Parts: sequence; structure tokens; C-alpha cells
Amino acid sequence: MNFVHNGDSIFGKLIIPNQKNTAKLPVVVFVHGSGPEDYSSSENYNYLFEEFARIGFASYSWDKPGTGKSQGQWYDQPMSKRATEVIAAINKLKTVESVDGNKIGLWGISQAGWVMPLVAGKIKLSFVISVSSPVTTAFDQELYRVKSELAGESYSTADIDKAIDYTREFKKIISEGKPYSDFLELQNQIDKEKWSQIVIRGEEIIYQYLKVILREDQVPHIENYRCPLLAVWGANDLLVPPIESSEAFGKKMKEIGNSAAVIKVIAQADHTLTYNLTGNVDDTRKRREVYKDNPSMVFAPGAIPLMTDWLSGLYRKQ
Repeated sequence: MNFVHNGDSIFGKLIIPNQKNTAKLPVVVFVHGSGPEDYSSSENYNYLFEEFARIGFASYSWDKPGTGKSQGQWYDQPMSKRATEVIAAINKLKTVESVDGNKIGLWGISQAGWVMPLVAGKIKLSFVISVSSPVTTAFDQELYRVKSELAGESYSTADIDKAIDYTREFKKIISEGKPYSDFLELQNQIDKEKWSQIVIRGEEIIYQYLKVILREDQVPHIENYRCPLLAVWGANDLLVPPIESSEAFGKKMKEIGNSAAVIKVIAQADHTLTYNLTGNVDDTRKRREVYKDNPSMVFAPGAIPLMTDWLSGLYRKQ
């Protein structure tokens, strides 16, 4: 089921449960993290689609612009543009006969933590499941990622300091409007560093993407979450600080009086809620590869049941 955003045709898929009754369906709209992603996030969403269908929820997700069958360019999307894309998708869903337009909510991970609050500030959502959401600017989150990943791999303080200096320098290059050649030269200067593949590097498309993201770099407006909210983090997340982030969410939800917010940090889980005792991305890849034919074993114990039980309870009370 496609929709149009900013003149581009966006390819999406509506995954519906097998059910004998004719009741209209609640829908979980998937909001991707950063980078190019197809509708299934390289099949990483498939188990979620199945589990949500099992409890009677449809799922809707799409290829990011310029990815898969979608038109456009994913690297030309600031958070505000991604938010209007989500709204366009929801508006399309509301025209589908089998969908309950009053029971449409969001599931989003990582960078979606900046996008979904913008959506919540513009339209009424039935619910939000927020996975590994940041509470800082994108640049501050990148500084945290560099520090934590290098520390997790036992790099020296001197190496970590040099990697942070590199990260601050590429931001300076962007802030000063310098050409890509300056960023390329900066990358060339660190080629011999062991940590060079952990920091942000890339071709001109990546540089364009960084410029777009940093142009509107703000803390996420989580005060817009007035609907039922399930916010979760993995205890071993190396990209986003789980304890500080969950505490910030709890404080803000209390301030705005959102008593329908559930906030959890999941043990033995990483940024993607994969079972991971180190948080290291290589361990995430290994886990997903080993259990690719048994996806229930990919995730940390209790992570997916937490979501399905919470979703099931939303409308049981009505």
C-alpha cells in the first residue's frame, strides 16, 4: 500500500492478522531509525510483524525514500520532514476500510525518538512504543556513542580523546559550510588509527546527510507524548544511555501528567533489544545470524512479550 509524500511515491506494506471476524484493525506504524532502510529493516522487523498480528494488530511500514521501491532521497530528510512523512502514511491508513482510524499508533527505534514526538505534537496518536530513544541532540548522542563503544572495546583514554576531537572537528567543518573535500581530508588523517572505523566516516552522500541532520539538531520534544506510551531501552545500549534516558522520560511524563506512560530498561539487551551482554554491534550481528531461523531467540528475554502484553491491554479496557 503506497502513499505520496512531497510528490514522491513511497512503497509500503500493510501486514494484517488472519482473523475470522470483521472488526476494524488497530495498526502499529513503524518508524525507522537512521540510514537507508527497507520496510522490514532487512527482515529484522518480521518477527515483530508476526507477534503483533498474533494479538490482532496490523503493522504498516515502508521503504525509506530512495530505498527499495520508494522514490526520493533518504539522506535529504531532516526530522521535520520524516515527521510529515509519518503523518502522510497515517492519513493514507485512515482511508483503508479494514483499519480503525482511532486506533493507530507508532513503534519507533533510535532516530525515531526525534521523529515521533514531532508527529505527536501535530496529530492525535492512539499509542506510542518508543525503543532506545535519545533525550539529547543528535550530536551529543554521537559523542556518547563514540565514547561508550570505544570504552567497551578497551581503547585507551588517549584514543577516546582523539576520536572525540575528530567528531567535534567534523561538526565544525559542517557548521562552517565547508565542502565535502574537507571532510574527506579529515577522514584521511585518521586512516591509520585503530578506532577509525568506529567514528562517522563516509562518501559525499553521508556528508550531505550529516549536514541535513545537524541543521535541525534539537533535543526530542517528548513533552508531546500525551497518549499511552511504552518507552524501553536495553540495559547494555552503547548508543544511548539507558538509565539517564529512562529517568529523563519518567521525569517529563510526571511533569506533564501522563499517567499512561510505562518506562522500562530491559536487562541483557542492547540498542536493538537483541540479547547482548556486551552491547557490541558485532555481538548483535552474530546473535541475529545464529538465530535467523528462530527469531524469538534473537531478542532479550521479555522484550517482545512486554510490547505485546502492553498493546493487548490498551483496548481490553474499552
